[in-house]
Amino acid sequence: MKLIKFLSVLVLSLSVLSPALAQESKPDQYVKIRLLPERNVVRGGDDIMIGIEQSIYPGWHTYWINPGDSGAAPRIEWALPDGSSIGDIHWPAPDKIPYGPLMNFGYSDNVILLQKLSLPKDIPVGPITLTARVEILVCKDICIPEFGEYELVLNDPLAPKEDNNAYLMAAQRKLPVPVPWNAAYDVQGENVVLKLETGSAAILENIEPGSFDFFPVEWGLISNPGKMKMEIRGGDLILTQLKGERSLNELNSVPSVLAFTNSAGERQAVSFIAAHGDIARVKTASAASGLVKALLLALLGGLILNLMPCVFPVLSIKALSLAKAAEKEAAHVRLSGLSYTAGVVLSFVAIAAGLIALKSAGAGIGWGFQLQDPLVVALLAYLLFIIGLNLTGVFEISGHFGTLGDRLTQGTGLTSAFFTGVLATLVATPCTAPFMAAAVGYALIQPAFVALSIFAALGLGLALPYLILSFVPALQRVLPKPGAWMETFRQFLAFPMFASSVWLVWVLSQQTDAMGLLHILIGLVMLAFGFWLLNHSPGKITARSIVQILAALAFLSAAALLPFGDKKNEPARVESLSFGEEYSPARLANLLLSDEPVFVEMTAAWCITCKVNHAVAINTQEIKSLFAKKNIRYLVGDWTNYDESITDYLNSYGRSGVPIYVYYGPRDIVTGERPEAKLLPQILTPGIVAEAVNSY
Repeated sequence: MKLIKFLSVLVLSLSVLSPALAQESKPDQYVKIRLLPERNVVRGGDDIMIGIEQSIYPGWHTYWINPGDSGAAPRIEWALPDGSSIGDIHWPAPDKIPYGPLMNFGYSDNVILLQKLSLPKDIPVGPITLTARVEILVCKDICIPEFGEYELVLNDPLAPKEDNNAYLMAAQRKLPVPVPWNAAYDVQGENVVLKLETGSAAILENIEPGSFDFFPVEWGLISNPGKMKMEIRGGDLILTQLKGERSLNELNSVPSVLAFTNSAGERQAVSFIAAHGDIARVKTASAASGLVKALLLALLGGLILNLMPCVFPVLSIKALSLAKAAEKEAAHVRLSGLSYTAGVVLSFVAIAAGLIALKSAGAGIGWGFQLQDPLVVALLAYLLFIIGLNLTGVFEISGHFGTLGDRLTQGTGLTSAFFTGVLATLVATPCTAPFMAAAVGYALIQPAFVALSIFAALGLGLALPYLILSFVPALQRVLPKPGAWMETFRQFLAFPMFASSVWLVWVLSQQTDAMGLLHILIGLVMLAFGFWLLNHSPGKITARSIVQILAALAFLSAAALLPFGDKKNEPARVESLSFGEEYSPARLANLLLSDEPVFVEMTAAWCITCKVNHAVAINTQEIKSLFAKKNIRYLVGDWTNYDESITDYLNSYGRSGVPIYVYYGPRDIVTGERPEAKLLPQILTPGIVAEAVNSY
């Protein structure tokens, strides 16, 4: 095919000597080239767009990157100053140009190709000269190759200032717009069938039927002159055309352009990449690889969750119990590890099942959703406070319930191991580890069995270190020998529990009013009083009964003071931050219409990871100065209480919980479009933030 195209061009080019030319007045050039800089005054480190304008003689045409059945695409070679670079050509969507039995793709009248020029930070003083050598084939009934060298001078003190930004912005609006559609092509008989899943029937309803033109960047995929058939099924577009002469074994994923006329009569175009194969098979393969990736991410996320401050106190308690259990038989230690793992995994699965059920019922919730309810936060504060009291020795409840604290969280029995796993899961929910967000976000858009499997993998990751420790005796010998130190260490562990309880009370202060906060503080006092009474129960039956009744009343009072039905939704408390402004979809949309970069942070008062990230990686003088220097608009959304707009934003990035950090770079000076939004990691450092905002 390439040989045929070359011979066609050669024969047509040689015909320039034909007498047919004598019948038509011949201009000096059939294509006049102009180099149009965005501006002709630049500084070191600037990126500017350069337009290569073709003014084409009436009735003649030039070619697209894939010229079709004959012809050749323009070639542009630049001679640039040292340290400068030029980007790839941005091609406007072409037109179909029939020529006898052939169909070519190209341009007529006027077209502007765009390239981005990047200058080094240090540029010489005075004029900067760039040279473009342009080779272009222009055709009508015959084809003529034209050559020329064109100079562009920047920073010429004798030249008037030039600003072509508006002109080039108009040119960039003719470029195809990238779309995230699922696209696949396959051969059916003598035809190539292209299926596009747009995701919305409304998109196709806004397009004039029969106005589609398909332009593959690769030659030979389709027979270009063939008539294309079109079918619309909801949000799916199916295009059928006679296959080309090229073997599809040579092709895999094909970048493509689809041009069409919208309902307002405007010509538009989109670009996408079409994969080779049945779209269902392509999606199935993608889904299988996605599941494996999600399971691995969940496992890694669970492992790293062990290092988060939420989980440390509980793991310390478990390490203490393991040191005690080391004196027992190896079989018992292994069973303890399995029981702890079961407690963690089943708790994660239970939370996931509740989350999936609520989402199926239409609730817009995500990971950590339970902490948006003041009642859950208050109960967790109570629970951690009670465990802290038990660790300090304020109470030991004997009798029918056994030693409650030891039995459920500190002992060496299997029940203790299981409930320690449950507790570890509960206190882990305010934390988000690296890799977790992608895994959880993927899980919540999958069928229930797949989603539960991913959450089980997350729980297995959290339990894995202790599970390995319980199965490897050599690792157990690293632990210190049991002794008197264990009682002191046990009492020490009460303070992380108290600190966690205090933190949850602070979270509650963001969700309820002053009276609700006072109620919980009184409730904590009543709990302490009740357990103190039980620990000082007198020997006489009557006195003991009175003390037990008073303790029960104290516990009932604490329960009555819980914030039942006190859930509320309020806007983000941006005034508590040192800089930034409140997020709203409308505010973000308005900012994205401008040229300014935008940084979005989604946080919550109950999210420890969010708070640490903000303190060490965003709310620093270094980052504040960087944001100010680059004129970055900073939006903060607070998900402490349920906010539907923030939930929708999280879902748009495949996330189901906070934190999330997204950077929208400034508009590209070549295309006028913003670059793809950059999703930052969930664990931030100042360097990570600086690298993200300096990348554009």
